[in-house]
Amino acid sequence: MREHDTKVALITGASKGIGAALARYLYERGFVVYGTGRNPESTGVFQASMPMMLRMDITDPVSVRDAVAQILDREGRIDLLVNNAGMHAVGVLETMPLEEVERCWRTNCLGALLVSRAVLPQMKVQRQGCIINISSVGGALGLPFQGAYSSSKFALEGLSESMRAELRGFGIKVVIIQPGDIRHQDCRFESSPPEEYAEVYRTVMRTAWNDEEKGYPPEKLGPLVMKILSKKNPKLRYSFGGAFQRAVPTLKRLLPWNLYEKALRLYYKF
Repeated sequence: MREHDTKVALITGASKGIGAALARYLYERGFVVYGTGRNPESTGVFQASMPMMLRMDITDPVSVRDAVAQILDREGRIDLLVNNAGMHAVGVLETMPLEEVERCWRTNCLGALLVSRAVLPQMKVQRQGCIINISSVGGALGLPFQGAYSSSKFALEGLSESMRAELRGFGIKVVIIQPGDIRHQDCRFESSPPEEYAEVYRTVMRTAWNDEEKGYPPEKLGPLVMKILSKKNPKLRYSFGGAFQRAVPTLKRLLPWNLYEKALRLYYKF
């Protein structure tokens, strides 16, 4: 079992993207880091000297319980949980298969709840810990043809607010990070649009995928997480990404709705 001054971090969805980048960053700064994935042995991204990868399906309570139990058996504590694993479901809400909408919600919201519930008993014993839920700019505004994704992230934000209030008395911090477009995420399900939506869908998603291709480097998340951990009372929400995308949630709050909606249509050219 580790000494108490060694911080233990659990990062879901650490096979690629910001999860993998954050795992490496924290490992290089002395954290004991456990990453999770559904098929960790197939990723090839972690060598023996790098963070430990565990198998975890965040939508399966048994899989979650078993992975967390492995960490607690080895380390005796978990100081940081980053609920990063997610799914980006894209398509027309009218026609997207309902099972894919449900899979998106289970992954992006219920999965975060399941993993949080698994680590909370130990964090309460410790009387300290930090849970960081990776939301999205899409958790602040409903993106066209990304309704399944946006609604799941809206739910994650509400879940995080409630959890933060409930856990305050136990010394456990709950924080939301809202990334904009991030390079190399590659966790997409795309449902083909029906013909009557096809033209506008292609127009909107061309802009969305171009933004993703030019997205923010995932390696820059690490310093933000360290900043959050250094604060006695961190804010509820932190933005992450380019300046424009960081400003969008604020613009939504400040602009009259008709002006905001017009700006959204102009941006996506529909």
